[in-house]
Formats: sequence, C-alpha cells, structure tokens
Amino acid sequence: MPRTLVGAACGTALALGVAAAPAQAAETREMCGFEVCLSTTNGSAPLYFDRYGGSTWKVCDDAPDKKRAMAEVRSPSGQVLRLQTADGYGSCSPEQTLYPAPSRGSVLSLKVWVQKGSGGTPQYHGYGSYRW
Repeated sequence: MPRTLVGAACGTALALGVAAAPAQAAETREMCGFEVCLSTTNGSAPLYFDRYGGSTWKVCDDAPDKKRAMAEVRSPSGQVLRLQTADGYGSCSPEQTLYPAPSRGSVLSLKVWVQKGSGGTPQYHGYGSYRW
C-alpha cells in the first residue's frame, strides 16, 4: 500500500479514537504502519516516524480547518526537529532525520499541534515520547 494511503488511514483512525482518550503515540507498528503515530487532541494533525524506512519524521495536515500542522521532536542530547506543513488540507512537512541518530535507549520528547499561519496561537497539543 502506498505510504500516503497508509498515512491517511492512520490519521483517520487516530481522529476516530481521540474522542475516547487524549492523544498518545501508537503502541505498535501495526496500528498505523509507522513506529510513531501521534496526533493532536482533535485528530487533525498526526506526527509520523518511520524508523525502518529511513528514520524520517513528518507531520501532516488532515483537516480542512485552515490551520497549519506543527510538531517538535527533542532528543536528550539537545537536538530539535521542528516540522510544519504549509497551510492546506492534505499537506505534509518535508521529512526530517535526527543526525547523528540518538543513542540506543534515549527517550525522545514529542509534541504536535495546529495553529493559524506561522505565528498563530498553538491549539490541540498532543504530547508523547519514543524510546530509541
């Protein structure tokens, strides 16, 4: 299945599950096809991590709400990835990679949110972590 379809399916699945619980990283790869699928509390912006497909991170805009999807990935060593989409439903950020890769066992801090434009007020924060 093409990666874009898997990402869209994951975003839809996360959006349906958000009403029952706060956003959390998926527990298994089978849940969405990626190592991490963390969404905003309203399900409009999932953050994806594909460790075995290039160790890339991206955030996507899954809602036609005129808001921009934003995410931040922090490693204990101080590395920070800042990801953002262009305004527009269906867009994804360019993929980014932590380099050098975090040391084994490091816990990365994850945050995803949406906002209007590049300077808007952050909304619907989702928080999580990932053990490298």
